[in-house]
Amino acid sequence: MAITMKLKNLSPLKNGSIKFRRRLPVDVFQASGKEYFEITMKNSDTTTVNFHKEYEALMREWQALVDAFRADKGSDVRTPEERYKDALRQRTELLSGVRGLDEGDAAELIIEELGAEMDPLVRSVLINPEVGPPAFTLEDARNKYVKDKGIASNIKKMQRLDRAFERLGETDIDPSSLALVDLKKVHGQSWLDTLKAHRNENTGKPYAVDTMRRMTTDLKAIINHAIAFVDFDKPVINPFMKLPFPKENQMKAVEKVASMPDKVLSDITARIEGRSRIPELATLWRILVVTGCRLSEVGFLQMKDVDLEGVQTSGIPVVQIRPNEFRGIKDLGVMRTLPLSGEGLDAARKHIAQRYAEGAASDDAVFPAYAKVKNNENATATAAGNLSGTLMKHVREVASDDRLVVHSLRHRLLDKLRDAGASEAVRDPFAGHSPRSTGDKTYGSVEARVRELHRWIEKAAP
Repeated sequence: MAITMKLKNLSPLKNGSIKFRRRLPVDVFQASGKEYFEITMKNSDTTTVNFHKEYEALMREWQALVDAFRADKGSDVRTPEERYKDALRQRTELLSGVRGLDEGDAAELIIEELGAEMDPLVRSVLINPEVGPPAFTLEDARNKYVKDKGIASNIKKMQRLDRAFERLGETDIDPSSLALVDLKKVHGQSWLDTLKAHRNENTGKPYAVDTMRRMTTDLKAIINHAIAFVDFDKPVINPFMKLPFPKENQMKAVEKVASMPDKVLSDITARIEGRSRIPELATLWRILVVTGCRLSEVGFLQMKDVDLEGVQTSGIPVVQIRPNEFRGIKDLGVMRTLPLSGEGLDAARKHIAQRYAEGAASDDAVFPAYAKVKNNENATATAAGNLSGTLMKHVREVASDDRLVVHSLRHRLLDKLRDAGASEAVRDPFAGHSPRSTGDKTYGSVEARVRELHRWIEKAAP
């Protein structure tokens, strides 16, 4: 059964055009004054390649806008009281610029002149300075948490909060308008139902239970922080506490990743070679097949990470998985040197020769269509997501089993090695797992290890 992927953030217009409209994250919205990034698309036929190219370009432009505001503007994490006081100050400044009219007429003139450019709270205060501060909302609680914890510049933590609030947008909860004093237990149940119903748009897989718990923990922390440090006129409950999460064994089989069968792999490879608009994608795919590497480990290689002459590995061509200018590595235990073999080696030789012919230097990317920005963790994460989505489109067109994903290549290689009789000490480097024994961690040269891995990968013949 093929899965049709629905493109999000698109709205049809009466004239037949299509508008791209995507909500900006809370902190960027408050920093930029715009709630949405929206633009009328040049292409309106959703079945064409040009439409999908334009859509992907707009998704990248949205991300670039978010990155720019977070880097240059920072987040507006003012409390409702602070925003109200600022609005009163702006009211005084605006009225002082009008002469010859009473206060009411001056306010009407200012609203008429500024129109949509005015902050809604400033508009309200201009009309009635006694309106008071707005209710403390779930969005305000998020902002206070970000400000008090000092995490506005922490990209990973902000991305986690953004993901949680994106899922909130799929419930009946509006963080920007729901006051914390109005939180009810039904909101917690609505959140849990949304998490259980969510499916990844590329793989069709639901959230793992641990992911549900992690996202919920972020929401619990935000609300508990507000309860502890904000004075409310009535009690506030935290509806995200003690939610009845499903157990892992209750999740559907679609959660599990299956090993990729040879026939399916052959068909996907043929499709990538025949249909991909980016020729280097086929080379990247073939290297994944013979190394078992994670997608980001191959997608963000530098030229110096690939040694086709095997200078230090007895002439065995290798790829070195290590931190570089495009991608960092959290656990240095997964650094490793893997042999290249078979069709993966043939594809790598041809591609690397072409890159050098194009003038690539040792510090340049092996796959420049994907590894574009050096020393930018956020740009790498975005590019990795785009690369995964691109490959998954090919996988979904061929594979009828939803459990078959790009990650299935790793399962396939490990199964091949296991069937060939390889020990855990041989399989672990291909899986990117740290050596399990002290001897494997400490003793033996890289050259000797590569020779052993090469013997087994040739025997497994992936």
